[in-house]
Amino acid sequence: MKRSHTLIILFIFLVYITFNLNNYIPKEYNHIVYFIINIISLIFALTIILGNKKVESKIAWTIFVLFVPVVGFIFYMILGVEYSRFKKFDKETLSEKDIDKIFYQPFNDYQNIIKKLGKRGEIARLVNRIGKSPISDNNMVKVLNNGDEKFKYLLQELEKAKTFIHFEYFIVKEGIIFDKIKEVLIRKAHSGVEVRFLYDDFGCVDLSKKIIKELKNNGIQVACFNKINFRLFRPSINYRNHRKIVVIDNRVAFMGGINIGDEYIHLDDYYGFWRDSHLLLKGTAVKDLNIVFIKDWYHTTGTLLDNKKFLKEYKSNNKKDIVQIVSDGPHNNVDIMRNTFIKLINEANKRIWIVTPYLILDNELSMALKLAAASGVDVRIIVPGLYDKGKKIVYRATESFFNELLEYGVKIYKYQNLFIHSKILIIDDDVASVGTVNFDYRSFDLHFEVTAITYSNSVVQELIESYKKDLTNSTQVMYEMWIKRSIKQRIIESLVKIFSPLL
Repeated sequence: MKRSHTLIILFIFLVYITFNLNNYIPKEYNHIVYFIINIISLIFALTIILGNKKVESKIAWTIFVLFVPVVGFIFYMILGVEYSRFKKFDKETLSEKDIDKIFYQPFNDYQNIIKKLGKRGEIARLVNRIGKSPISDNNMVKVLNNGDEKFKYLLQELEKAKTFIHFEYFIVKEGIIFDKIKEVLIRKAHSGVEVRFLYDDFGCVDLSKKIIKELKNNGIQVACFNKINFRLFRPSINYRNHRKIVVIDNRVAFMGGINIGDEYIHLDDYYGFWRDSHLLLKGTAVKDLNIVFIKDWYHTTGTLLDNKKFLKEYKSNNKKDIVQIVSDGPHNNVDIMRNTFIKLINEANKRIWIVTPYLILDNELSMALKLAAASGVDVRIIVPGLYDKGKKIVYRATESFFNELLEYGVKIYKYQNLFIHSKILIIDDDVASVGTVNFDYRSFDLHFEVTAITYSNSVVQELIESYKKDLTNSTQVMYEMWIKRSIKQRIIESLVKIFSPLL
């Protein structure tokens, strides 16, 4: 039986027991049991209120544990406990700061690049200060539209590997495209190339043990990021590695929104055409992205890949694209990605164009977008026209933010009747972010994410043209029509919005 099926059965069993307590407790003890449940509810509520969560999350969790006591306890212990911002990493020999000192040069060495950026240098300086995010100006950035283009280039570059392949994904699904990739990885491992395969335990819940064993038996080093466990108050289901990274010989790298699965090459009957975006990188930024992998590999295996071959830089001879690699995770005490995006939004003078499959905003991000739109900046957001499989409630949560954004002049578009999975933020004509970050609580608070900020006009212009094409395939949500939606839909939106920080 697959682990995903086991988890579903366990969840159904717990819910059944919860709503049938009366059948298992003698009547004379009912008042005692419910008194204890109420006391526990208050303890949980106080713990949440005094914790470090954002206000929106505190409200949602407090309502949940008070009004749905036993189920609320179970959910909170599995999904709500912060584990002190992922303290697991603090037990390791080397801290994140220690690793940064080994790999990253002082930011003063980047001053020439900062001067080139002019006013945009303020963004790069802030992002480096809060996230130790390196920046380089000798890169080639190629935008890859959709899975078919991404996998064409990926397979070509994998064939060229001579020294190492670092492969890190949130979701890997067995199928046509994975079989092609697996065949190349195994063949390269047999030829002496060091192949490391890092997968997330939750995202790859359906990846069979047989496949893992096959990879290991063929010389591939395999590691599972943050294995799921249900130890009391130490659950790990929430803190997931949402990154999608491939680094080959430090010569070329891939990153963006596209996981490994046949739906990404339009072979899923439910989704049909799957719209997505990815980047191919060459230059110093490849080494910077490889350091993100090296950190994740160390946190997972305890092995630090500090050999010079993993830190070698290959400069791009043809282009001089400026790229800053930004990574974040729940182990950081600073909200690196959220603060980066807020800074980018606040710096906009002409446009803020966003593509995101999930739109669940906190007050800070929501207000930043609304104020920008109200001040005359062209703020546009493209979201899917089709909800993600099994995530209809998340889609309703996305829609629950439409009204307040539309009132301030934000333009919202639904991508045909299809799913769009790109994660893009375009600022004016000269700055853009492409990576794994959704505009939701999970990406900003719970997941390990990575994005590439490019300060190159040519790359940004390419993204703008791609965005315009997506607009022609989208339907604008008009405020005059949206306010006429049914009372039933309004009620659903209001209820979902309260609990949206939990989704």
